Order: sequence, then structure tokens, then C-alpha cells
Amino acid sequence: MSWADLGLPDAPEPSGNETPAPRPRKEPKPPKEPKPPREPKEPKTPKPPKPPKPPRESGGQGDGEGGSRTPLILGIVAGVLLVAVVVTLGFALTRGSSTASPADTPSSDASTAAPTAQPSPSPSASSDAVGVPVALKFGGTGFTLVDKNAKTVFSYEWRDKAADAVTELTAAFGAAPTQRVEPGDGSSYPDYTVYQWEGFLLYDMVDGTGGAQRATFTQPSYATFSRNEVGPISMTAEHGLKIGSPVTAVRAAGPSQEVPRGNVGSIRFIFDQSRSSVGPPVQYSMIADTDGSTVTAVLYYFAAGG
Repeated sequence: MSWADLGLPDAPEPSGNETPAPRPRKEPKPPKEPKPPREPKEPKTPKPPKPPKPPRESGGQGDGEGGSRTPLILGIVAGVLLVAVVVTLGFALTRGSSTASPADTPSSDASTAAPTAQPSPSPSASSDAVGVPVALKFGGTGFTLVDKNAKTVFSYEWRDKAADAVTELTAAFGAAPTQRVEPGDGSSYPDYTVYQWEGFLLYDMVDGTGGAQRATFTQPSYATFSRNEVGPISMTAEHGLKIGSPVTAVRAAGPSQEVPRGNVGSIRFIFDQSRSSVGPPVQYSMIADTDGSTVTAVLYYFAAGG
């Protein structure tokens, strides 16, 4: 049926700008009924405490991770100790083999190997060694302690200070000297400190006394002996003379001068008189004092007038 059939004009065509009709209102939903409150739950009954585990026995095998840890630690410690022992033994063997001489290396046939000969001291090493003194040799410039091979143990020149000589002579003679001062003339001849052993005397000037200075004085020290041995040390003079040599042997040695002494029959023989000089080094002559028959003392002294 159309609008014309109802006697009404036709409905206008919609233009698209018409206001839409309002939507019908929805009926509000009825409110929900509130849920009844939940009943409180009954509290749980607490569980009883677990009893403590019994302690593990030492050395026993436990369950799980704790039981397997002990043997693991022991195995690590044992391994470290084994490595340390192996390293130590290897170092010791290596060091021993590196320092061993080729002569100590065993041959391939141990049953036929000959014993290794021990090296003997080289002749040069033994010949260079200086032994203990056995003699005191005198000369124009001083004296020398020598060993049995005539090697110098200690040497002293007349201008040297006497302290070292006293020390060496004391050791060689096996006894310390007595000591005294022999006064000079106070003007040109100095005082001397005298170191005296049985059969040997060393005179050492006191510097500055008698107007004399040790550095320039003609006779800073001198020595004399009246025995052929002092302790274990033999006294050795020049020209082959010794205490007890006859006057005939003294004259045969060719002295520079023969001077009678104050005592009846005493004669002083001066050898190498021209050798006495202030140097350097200071040099003395050798003097043999006799009783007219034999040598009683040998003196190394500055003999003027040569």
C-alpha cells in the first residue's frame, strides 16, 4: 500500500540532511542482588617440626651432593701433592745431571767401565802458592821473610813503618818482642824504639826527635842479629856469612873496610860501603862484628864514608 492509496501525499524523498529520529531509551537493568559473604576458612593445622638429621659419619658415603664432595676434595689434594712431588724430583734430577761432569757419566757397559781418575792439582796452582816463612833474608834495601821455595811472604824496606814488620816477625818467630827506647844525642841523632827478640833487634826511629825527620833521615830504621836461628826462622846474611863464621872466611868474602874495635882483638868488617845511600830507596852496608876469631853479630846499617 502507498501513500496515494491512503489519500496522503507521497512522502518526500530523503535528502540525506534530515535529523535522525531519537532512539528509544533502554530500560535500566534491575540491580544485581549482592552475593552472600564467604564463610571464613578454617586455619590450617601447623605441621609438626621435622626431627634433625643425624650427623654423617666421617669417611662414610652420604647421599646426594654433600656425600660426594669429600672424596672429590681429597682427590684434588692428592693430585696437587703428586704433581709437586713429580716437579721436585724432576728439578733435582735435572740439576744433578746438569752439574755432573762428563767423567761421572756412566758408559754404556757399566760392568766394564773403569773408575774415573781424580784430577791432580795443576803444577801452576801449586807453584804459585806461598807457604809459611822459614828464613829471614837481609839485603841492602831491607829484609824479607821467605818460604821453603824462596817465595816472598813479607818484605820490609828501611823507610817503611815498623808496625807491620813487628806483627809479621812476631808471628814468624812465635814470640812477641820486648820494647824499649834508646835515646839519641838530642841534636842530630834521633831516639829509636827497639823491638828485641832473642837474637834479633829491630830499631825504628822516633820521628822528630834529635831534629831528624823520618822522611829524610839517612837511617830511619836498622837491624842486627846475633843468632843463626830465631825461633823456627833462619837468619840469612849476604856473602855467605853467619854467626860463628871464622875471620878468615870474612876476609875471603872481600870486605870494603876492616876496623879494629875497642875491645881487645875485636874487628868490624864493613861490606859494600859504597852502597849506603839515602836513595830512594834507602840502602845500607852489611857489617860483620867479630871477636877477632869468629863472627858474633851481623848489622845492617848506614855506613858513611864509602
